[in-house]
Amino acid sequence: MKRSGIVLARLFAAAIGLASLVPLTGRAQSHPPLRQAPAPSMRPLSEGNHYFIDDAKGDDAAAGSAQMPWKTIARGLVQLRAGDTLVLRGGVYYERLYVALAGEQDRPITIRSYPGEQAIIDGSFREFTERPSDSWQPASGGANDEFASQQSYPNERDVVGSFGDSLIGLQTYYHAQDLRAASELVDWEDWNRQAETDIKPLYCGPGLWLNRQTGRIHCRLAHTHLPQPVANYQGSIDPRQVPLVIAAFDAVPLTLDGCQHVRLADLVIRGAGYTSIVVQQCRHVEIDNCTVWCGTYGLRISGTEDFRLTSSRLYGSVAPWTFRSDASKRDYPGRPHRNISRLNTHALIEIDSGRESSVFATPQNDRWEIAHCHFADAHDGVYLGAINVRFHDNTIENLQDDGVYLSPMYMRHRLDKTDPQIHIIANTFRQLLTPLAFGGDRPETGDQVFIARNLFDMRAAVLTGRPSTKNAAAGTSSGKPLGDHGSPPWAAMNIYHNTFVMAEPARDVAMNALASNGAGHPRRVFNNLFIHLDRLPAFIPPQSEHNVISDGNWYWSPRAEPAQLDALFTRFRKSEQFTKSQAQYPPGWETKSRTGDPRVKADSFIPEAGSPLLDAGVAIPPDWPDPLRDKDRGTPDIGR
Repeated sequence: MKRSGIVLARLFAAAIGLASLVPLTGRAQSHPPLRQAPAPSMRPLSEGNHYFIDDAKGDDAAAGSAQMPWKTIARGLVQLRAGDTLVLRGGVYYERLYVALAGEQDRPITIRSYPGEQAIIDGSFREFTERPSDSWQPASGGANDEFASQQSYPNERDVVGSFGDSLIGLQTYYHAQDLRAASELVDWEDWNRQAETDIKPLYCGPGLWLNRQTGRIHCRLAHTHLPQPVANYQGSIDPRQVPLVIAAFDAVPLTLDGCQHVRLADLVIRGAGYTSIVVQQCRHVEIDNCTVWCGTYGLRISGTEDFRLTSSRLYGSVAPWTFRSDASKRDYPGRPHRNISRLNTHALIEIDSGRESSVFATPQNDRWEIAHCHFADAHDGVYLGAINVRFHDNTIENLQDDGVYLSPMYMRHRLDKTDPQIHIIANTFRQLLTPLAFGGDRPETGDQVFIARNLFDMRAAVLTGRPSTKNAAAGTSSGKPLGDHGSPPWAAMNIYHNTFVMAEPARDVAMNALASNGAGHPRRVFNNLFIHLDRLPAFIPPQSEHNVISDGNWYWSPRAEPAQLDALFTRFRKSEQFTKSQAQYPPGWETKSRTGDPRVKADSFIPEAGSPLLDAGVAIPPDWPDPLRDKDRGTPDIGR
């Protein structure tokens, strides 16, 4: 077997392995967990004044000391002043916290878990987690395996939930007919009149439905029977035997409102409805080593400056048996279509533009750092709606759509003349449709996006279209690295020292890195490695009037014959377009770009010893951010 064939086999084997990596801790009655919070932190207590909270042994009338702790976090919050630390002993705190505290620059206020213990802030109804056997009864008039809550929950809009043992999300059904449906396949009332008819009742997996007439929560945990590669639900079907985390739609476990110099550390946040954590009009807030099990949204941030999210995890509620199409919006005006389930996690970080700033001209989101975090299991990942952002050393995976939304979605105050910079550096993207996405209205600013040292691993597939009675196969796609929603103007971008691996056929050999560019938005594409596991497409040069420069890149497909690799740039380098490109870039576009086997390791895509990628790139401007600049001695290497 040729070396390229061996590498191709290793790459596809690695792709299959990615989908089967499921960390397990013990046996779950529902489904093996997709994710887990890390072991409790052993971070020592800092110096200064400390108050203590203990849900099991505390008393809100006590002194709040280590020996005489308070019982509730809310009691402790009213006591905190600059420099204080609120220490939570291990346990579950069923509270919805409102925090509007102000520390000082050298005396922040800290809320954290006790060393070696894990404090969980939970906004849900505790009875479904702590007393499941007493919380449910068979539902009268429902499906055979349907249950209704013993208690009534009147005046609630909806509920959002997950399994309590695995924290895998439950569907929130809009209609009882879908919760109770026997079919898991899409079937239209009239396949020939889809614009005028709706689909028949459809079961999308274990879920909840709130009967707003009775206030009862209905639950059905029936098994799923979908074709490969779906990981079907085969766990307990009786909610009396498995704990569930169920929250009201408006349940927000943690709200930070106007906080200054406040730090959260070593906490777990769960039991959210629409939003898990609200951060609004804050300054100098840090969330470190926290795990957030997200509701419909994880963090919703507006008007916040100097925000840091570090070494944390945001996990959504999209279950392994859920398709991208399941939660799609269907009830557009004028259509006879109903929504099925739309409250699974839509985005892990979402921003609100306007609000107070549109009236009082208060600052917008600005100066964020998001680093060493893990984002997974949602529809979308992170909306970077801040003016200046450093997004680095993160892992973004298992999303149904976009990884990082790059279009500036803030409403900049008309007197703010700054030119923002967004740094997307040293991240890993995998199993999602579009790692970097653009969309919406974009103001004409001098925004600069630096995209460097990232791995875009587009091998593992995403579940896209649910099987139907017409087509029993599950729809899947492994996506593309960059894309947009309606071709808005993309920001000015510098794309350098990245590795792109794409399983599906690509339109062009640069995987859209040179496309969708508009005049006035410069694009620089240097020293990237593009690996096509399918065929090697053609090189499509950008329009000569656009400010695009590309060079020092490496292109390869293990399926390509040597003659095809050698001829990739032959026609272009003899063309009038190449001559015109020299007016912008004297060497000419792609002059130092090459093709061939890059000789990289199958999983990390790091160059092996003797790889032709070493010392094969072009010089990068010294003011571009690059964490490996000092280590990459001599001529720059190609790839990450």
